[in-house]
Amino acid sequence: MAVATAPARPVPARRLRLPPAWAVATSLLFAALCMLNLVPVVWGILTSLKSEPDLFRYPPTIFDFTPTGANYERVVASGFLGNMQVTVAYALGTVLATLALALPAAYAFDRFAFPFRRTLLLLVVASIPLSLGAAALLIPNYIYFTRLGLTNQWFTLPLIYTANQLPMAIWIIKGTLESVPRELDEAALIDGSGHFGILWRIIMPLARPAMAAAGVLAFVGAWNEFLASSVMVDNPALRPVQPAIYNFIGYFGREWGPLTAAAMLGIIPILVIFVLLGRQIVSGLTSGSVKG
Repeated sequence: MAVATAPARPVPARRLRLPPAWAVATSLLFAALCMLNLVPVVWGILTSLKSEPDLFRYPPTIFDFTPTGANYERVVASGFLGNMQVTVAYALGTVLATLALALPAAYAFDRFAFPFRRTLLLLVVASIPLSLGAAALLIPNYIYFTRLGLTNQWFTLPLIYTANQLPMAIWIIKGTLESVPRELDEAALIDGSGHFGILWRIIMPLARPAMAAAGVLAFVGAWNEFLASSVMVDNPALRPVQPAIYNFIGYFGREWGPLTAAAMLGIIPILVIFVLLGRQIVSGLTSGSVKG
């Protein structure tokens, strides 16, 4: 008579435990890094709430002052909220254009064999640091855009931002597509689907984390860009956030109250995005690290 045996329980994975000294050192290191990143933000918030006499009091005080919202009122009265709305439109347009171009480009690089494929891919990867350091491209871009009559237009900055963010987005999405089995494409082709249908129905849902990460990075890059936005556009109605903040650095000195108030308003969208989509960035950047 056979004896029934209970099914074997899965053995839980063992977690790597650091020695107590290393754990304490790691915690202290992360605490120090958090402090280094939070100190400028806290200083900016406190400075933005000070009146002009409190700003120039000697010896300076940190918490001993009467908070005021006059600096924020002045920033709002200057039309800064309109600059934020324009920048949101620029950033969202950059995200949509970047993803619309990066996804099919990454799909083509990963799935198709065509002449100079490897060379073009190397050029895309080599363009990542060049596009991130867009100051090197400022003068030639300004010359070309001026000759073509493309400066000071509503599409000027989204066009430049998309070109800057596209190499990074292609690289991120392609890393994810490398882990997507090609058998899915072959099965869809047998069922009569074309490459556009495969891209829309199969590749896009599977590449959603990478697209989210690329979109967040494109949004942040467009929001924080300063050099091109200060040169390519001089119409106040088209001016984004960063040049608007710089306007509070006047010819006769820095207006620390309005300057820090504008800076604090300018970082709110970035903080909200990282709080809501921080995990998407991590999962999107690591989704192609393990091939299945």
